[in-house]
Amino acid sequence: MRVTWGRRVVAGMALTAALVAGCSSNSESADNASSQAQAQDINAQDVASLRQGGELRIPVDALPTNYNPLQVNGARVVTWQLAEAILPSAFRDGADGKHVLAEDFFSSVELTSDSPQVVTYTIADGAEWSNRRPLDWEDLRSQVDALSGENPAFEGYSSVGYSDVESVTRGESDQQAVVTFAKPFAEWQGLFNLIVPKEVTADPEAFNTGWLNEPTITSGPFVVDSVDPVSKSVVVERNPEWWATTPPLEQISFRALDPSARADALANNEIDLYPIGGDIDLFTRAQSIPGVEIRQASERRAGQLTFNGADGAILADEQVRVAVAQAIDPAAITNVLLGEIVPGAAPVGNHILPPTDTGYVDNSGTLPFDREAAEQALDEAGWARAGDDVRTKDGEPLTLRLLVQNTPVGTTVSGVVRDQLAAVGITADVVSVSPDQFYDANLLPGNFDIAAFEWTKSASPFAHDRPVFQQVEGEDFGSNYGRIYIPEIDALYDQGLAELDADKRNEIANQIDVLAWEHAHHLPTYAESGAYAVRADLANYGARGLGAYGFEKAGWQQ
Repeated sequence: MRVTWGRRVVAGMALTAALVAGCSSNSESADNASSQAQAQDINAQDVASLRQGGELRIPVDALPTNYNPLQVNGARVVTWQLAEAILPSAFRDGADGKHVLAEDFFSSVELTSDSPQVVTYTIADGAEWSNRRPLDWEDLRSQVDALSGENPAFEGYSSVGYSDVESVTRGESDQQAVVTFAKPFAEWQGLFNLIVPKEVTADPEAFNTGWLNEPTITSGPFVVDSVDPVSKSVVVERNPEWWATTPPLEQISFRALDPSARADALANNEIDLYPIGGDIDLFTRAQSIPGVEIRQASERRAGQLTFNGADGAILADEQVRVAVAQAIDPAAITNVLLGEIVPGAAPVGNHILPPTDTGYVDNSGTLPFDREAAEQALDEAGWARAGDDVRTKDGEPLTLRLLVQNTPVGTTVSGVVRDQLAAVGITADVVSVSPDQFYDANLLPGNFDIAAFEWTKSASPFAHDRPVFQQVEGEDFGSNYGRIYIPEIDALYDQGLAELDADKRNEIANQIDVLAWEHAHHLPTYAESGAYAVRADLANYGARGLGAYGFEKAGWQQ
């Protein structure tokens, strides 16, 4: 089923392949703390020392609903994870989270002019698509045309950055593209983070539906071997025409598997790793499985609560929404969920910058957990309470639909939130759905009052997160699932996207964050643990932290 809500959605909350751009800080202590937080735990080994061959078996929540990662319904974690193995990029995320040139696909990407801003992309020798056509400048031009927003028939995940491109022209050869911007775009490294062929981006129908069942034309160290909707698995194998270093692995399989079944599957040698997240059972089980170790590194992924502020929703009343936010204690959620996995874990205090970012400031004191203030605000808003009863207004009880995924983490989070809301006289009606029903059937159409899920942040906070705050225009709400629009934030995003100084961009990001707290746009909660249960002899893979997945280097030790 094709979903048409929000044609320019970014789904940063679902993406793991983040847009990339460096951030800087003048604080040595901040740099040191960031360096520690960004370390990877992947059993790093020289690729030449690894065994040639073998399979890596990875569990995922669900198969893609669209295999085009640039299309609105394809912007999901699993799609972007798979895409890293089979599609080109201009940059990948390095171990420190900063952009690193993807040299297998581009020999150079350079800012060749500041005024006007011009970036020249030179494609690497031998880079080609699976149909044996060389990658060329027209692939980049066609992608800009599809994602610029000028043709609404293209259901792209985001037009940010692409809409600022004035032209893409041929350089010194077909393997060079010259991209000229109409106005400064500070986070230009985030463009072409994934590239799909011009055969897909040249036509809206091909773009929107051509990859519903499987990707057709790819380019990477692996190619698609099979897509099996019955067994819910995707298998990729070595690309026999790959022009760069041969990857150690012969194949990689992605299999949809319920989190509750993953520990048994790992113990029974059916999979090779699983993410632990905030699941204490998965954490405990991993400690007892022979030949398995726990790897952990800080990621940009974090939990949050999205509030539905659409017209007619209870939380469209900002006074009530702020009260609900103050009635919920992110520290308590973090402690219950992660206390045993990451002792001393602190809640996230910023809507824009993750704790791993050098520009991160905890601005949560702008709207702190305060049960008394929440109750007073609800009283003033006309939601009366007699004793311990549920609050009512005009005879109607204050009941909120709390949407979660039916996973151990979702159950834990919903239980804590439900009890905290009950303490101020609010009933939380928990709606627990499967992961494959969460986004398309419930989150996107707005079937919730509060939705609990995790977002993946980016080193390019402006390009990545602007759609989270964008103005709603009909069915186009971007990633602003709660439909809460704050004009002052929109204006600050304009400034940030044009500001080339990283420190000044961080200042603007924190101004945006303060406004997000003041208006209770959404509520950050816990930082995802970044913990994985992994077979001990798996090298160059596991807790990737801020880096790319690195499929081309993963393999098994001798």
